[in-house]
Amino acid sequence: MTSTLEGCNDIVPCEDRYVWTLESDGVFSVASIRKEIDGNRFQDVSLSSMWVKSVPIKVNIIAWKVKSNALPTRFNISRRGMDIDSIVCPICNAGVESTNHIFFQCVVVRQIMRKISSWWNIDYSDVNSYEEWQVWLVSIRIQSKLKGVLEGVYYGLWWYMWNFRNKLLFDKKIPEKALIFDNLVSSSFYWCKFRCKASFKWDDWLKNPYIVLV
Repeated sequence: MTSTLEGCNDIVPCEDRYVWTLESDGVFSVASIRKEIDGNRFQDVSLSSMWVKSVPIKVNIIAWKVKSNALPTRFNISRRGMDIDSIVCPICNAGVESTNHIFFQCVVVRQIMRKISSWWNIDYSDVNSYEEWQVWLVSIRIQSKLKGVLEGVYYGLWWYMWNFRNKLLFDKKIPEKALIFDNLVSSSFYWCKFRCKASFKWDDWLKNPYIVLV
């Protein structure tokens, strides 16, 4: 071993450390792993992960999974050959639990989408998929920054719908459907308040979410 190391003068004693090879400085960053995922796993530009700044990363991740149909819905699980008792939506018991159903077609999510439209004073339209929802969002005539906040509200809706579905399946206590919208309004208020460069009060948020840009 000694003879093998002879002549190795460049070895400097130092502590072992991890190096993140996706960044030149060797330091991990969320942006680098997002670029890696977008560039290698999802080369389709339409599936790139575009984060909405007004909501937490965990909410953006759910929205990205809705967009890419990557959530383990009952329908997706059955397609992978796994034997499950039922593929019916556990929330409404009236359709196959696919991504499109649970986030756009389920009677519960549509009720909440109508409430959001009323809250934001915008025209409601039934949509059946992420693509149709995106077309609807683009058609709304409001400022681009405000539209980003509204997009974040819908991301929050999907996050709460998925959490409600999981609690319904796995928790002993049955969750309340009526709380989904209330929790969404409350959480989106705090998310926007601490992430948007604006100062607004709770009462203003309830009456007029457009106050975010004031």
